[in-house]
Amino acid sequence: MRPNALLHPALSLLLTATLVAQSAPPPLAGTSLPPASAMPLSYDRGSAAVWQGLQKLRTRASLLTINAHPDDEDGAMMAYEARGKGVDASLFVLTRGEGGQNVMSGDYWDQLGLVRTQELLASTGYEGIHLYFGRFADYGFSKTLEEAHKQWGHETVLRDAVRIVRILRPMVVTSSFNGNFADGHGQHQVSGEMAQEVFNAAADPNMFPEQIKEGLLPW
Repeated sequence: MRPNALLHPALSLLLTATLVAQSAPPPLAGTSLPPASAMPLSYDRGSAAVWQGLQKLRTRASLLTINAHPDDEDGAMMAYEARGKGVDASLFVLTRGEGGQNVMSGDYWDQLGLVRTQELLASTGYEGIHLYFGRFADYGFSKTLEEAHKQWGHETVLRDAVRIVRILRPMVVTSSFNGNFADGHGQHQVSGEMAQEVFNAAADPNMFPEQIKEGLLPW
C-alpha cells in the first residue's frame, strides 16, 4: 500500500514542480499546439484494465529508478515490471533535461525542458510508471562527478533522494548508471551514485532527521 498519508506534507517542497507538470504546460513561444486527441490506452480500459489490476494483486513488489534526465530510463524494463509483472514502479528524475541537445526544433533550455517533460509524462503513462521530478537544473553537458556536485551539492541531492525513498519505500532502488566515470556525463554519474548511497542513508535515522520529524520513517 502506498503511504498516501505522508505524501502531502513530505512532498510539498521536493515535488512542487512535479505537481505543476501534471497540468498541460503552456504552448511554447511562437507555436500553436492543437488540442490533444489521444484516446486512453486499450489496456487501461475494459477487460485489459481488469487484467492489469489483477497483476497488481499478485505481488507486493515495488521499484524505484533514479536517473538524471528524461530519456535516461530503461523504458522497456520499467514497462515489463509495471505492466507485465504488476510491480509498483516509480521513476525519480533529477532534472527536466533542459540542457540537452535538440536537432528536431528550435526549442532550447526552458522550452526544451517543457518538451521533454511532456514527452516523459506521455511515455511513463504508457509504461504504467509513477513519475516524480527533482528540483535540479540541467546546466548542460558535464564531464565529471565533481563538477555536478559543485553545481547541485552532493548533500542536497542525497537529501531529496532519501526523502523520496522514505516516502515510496520501494523494495528495489536502481539506476541506469553506475555512479562513476564509465557513465560519461557527470549528471549521469550523480544519479547512479545516489541510487547506491541512498540505500544506507534512507535507513539511517540520523541522516536528515528533519524528515523523521515530519513523520517519515527510516527505510
